[in-house]
Amino acid sequence: MDQLNVLEQKRLAIFKDYQSVQKKGILFIVGAVIIAFVSFITEVPLLFVPAVILAIVSFVFFGKAASHYSKFRTIIKHDLIVTLLKESFTDVTYDPHAHIPISTIMETGMVKRPDRYNGEDYIRGNYKGITFEVSDIDLKERVETRDSKGNVHVSYQTYFKGRWYIYHFERQFKHVLKIAEGRGWQVNTRNLEKIEVESIEFNKKFSIWASNQEYAFYHITSSMIEKLMELEKLHKGSILYCYQGNELHVGVNDRRDYMEISLKTPLNQESLKDFMVDIDMIPAIINELKLDSQKFKNTL
Repeated sequence: MDQLNVLEQKRLAIFKDYQSVQKKGILFIVGAVIIAFVSFITEVPLLFVPAVILAIVSFVFFGKAASHYSKFRTIIKHDLIVTLLKESFTDVTYDPHAHIPISTIMETGMVKRPDRYNGEDYIRGNYKGITFEVSDIDLKERVETRDSKGNVHVSYQTYFKGRWYIYHFERQFKHVLKIAEGRGWQVNTRNLEKIEVESIEFNKKFSIWASNQEYAFYHITSSMIEKLMELEKLHKGSILYCYQGNELHVGVNDRRDYMEISLKTPLNQESLKDFMVDIDMIPAIINELKLDSQKFKNTL
């Protein structure tokens, strides 16, 4: 892959510059600490001035190192990722700074409303006639704690961090089906009935709710149970599914940052394999759940 070789040369050049300014930053900050320590021991306040100057210089170099890292990240996202996506899908678009709207996620009732949220790496495309949307999502809740003196401390803790997939198919269903790994305590189950299947193992692993039992078993076949168990094994953390209207939403809460690669990692076929896992999961859900089958097409 010629482009991969070109990108590897760019990575090496950026990494060299990154290491250079990073080392200078470390040397200056070490010098600042030593001088500050000597000033403290000898009680010579004037020595704090060069210590502060060295500290400022070190932060300048650390800032340059961060800019090199950011430059590499931009190259990867705009060159490598776009190329890989176009090789796998049709009508594909990619925006590293966008994400699936939080309002769209909240409409599923699969997770509680966050107090803060962000996301990135929005992908939209088509595979086997199924339009999909994917992005990274990070949802946080506001948490208040009190210390021994009664002071209130506020922090924002992540309760969902991972990937959110949306698959759009032709057929518009009237009912809703929700499947969540674990007890699904965040899931809005109003007007839904709890469903259990014949598989004891599946019932232990997942919780199921549906607006109609017949609709639930229309989707949850023995084959689907097997596929959902297989998909679950591919992920750490938890996974959830929501069929509503003509959409399937899949949330993977595994605390991962997708579509990322370290500046220190050589760009070669081996590292590319690990990177492709993030992309391959998009068609895997379509293939495993057979979203391109007649079941999901208009019957009119």
